[in-house]
Amino acid sequence: MAVIYTPRGKAKEYSALACNLYSGCSHECRYCYCPSIRRQSLKDWVRNARPRTDILKQLEKDASKRIGEKEELLFCFMSDPYQDDEAAGIARQALLICEKYKFKNVQILTKAGFRAVKDFDILKRNNWKFGSTIIFKNESFREKYELGAPSIESRYKAVKTAHKQGIFTWISIEPVIDTMEALKVMFDLRGYADKWKVGKLNHFKKAEATIDWRKFYYDAKEILKNENVYWKKDLLAYR
Repeated sequence: MAVIYTPRGKAKEYSALACNLYSGCSHECRYCYCPSIRRQSLKDWVRNARPRTDILKQLEKDASKRIGEKEELLFCFMSDPYQDDEAAGIARQALLICEKYKFKNVQILTKAGFRAVKDFDILKRNNWKFGSTIIFKNESFREKYELGAPSIESRYKAVKTAHKQGIFTWISIEPVIDTMEALKVMFDLRGYADKWKVGKLNHFKKAEATIDWRKFYYDAKEILKNENVYWKKDLLAYR
């Protein structure tokens, strides 16, 4: 089975192609939908985090059939490509494989920006993209909902570093757990991102029902009025 695949549904709004380097993730995000897809508990998803079998060998096999690929490829949907040092080493090798086969559009999405900074040399020389998921400003929210993920401060620094180096930088505001926290991130980092991708909360119907999504959309639109924004379809439904 190919490891480079075409995402479906909401994921396809983010990228035409994707590749998951890991099974499981040590970040232990309480809102993560991936354990349920794999029919695992969150604890097992974290405990069993590991590289996919022969992932780099499989990626090279797929990439060799896509020389000069123009469709955008994202690392990764099902786990964070920089969740620990081992993962970061695999992520770098994956990027080098894509470079070897002259992929035109590659992007990474991570919460561990400080590890990704080490690969900014590859992103910069290929004009590839750096994405960071940041949905909170307050570290106490991060500690509650993203137990094993790096600090918010480290993500802010990574975004600003990428922007300073001229790397196309984008910020994912999704899922939105607390609208005020998400708006604070937008206020802090406007001017540092080449693009924003803003969505809402999914998979938690009770929590979703307590949020005024229409108000959030228009508040966010005002803060990001001079920014390049992709509004996720599920949020646009509340216009």
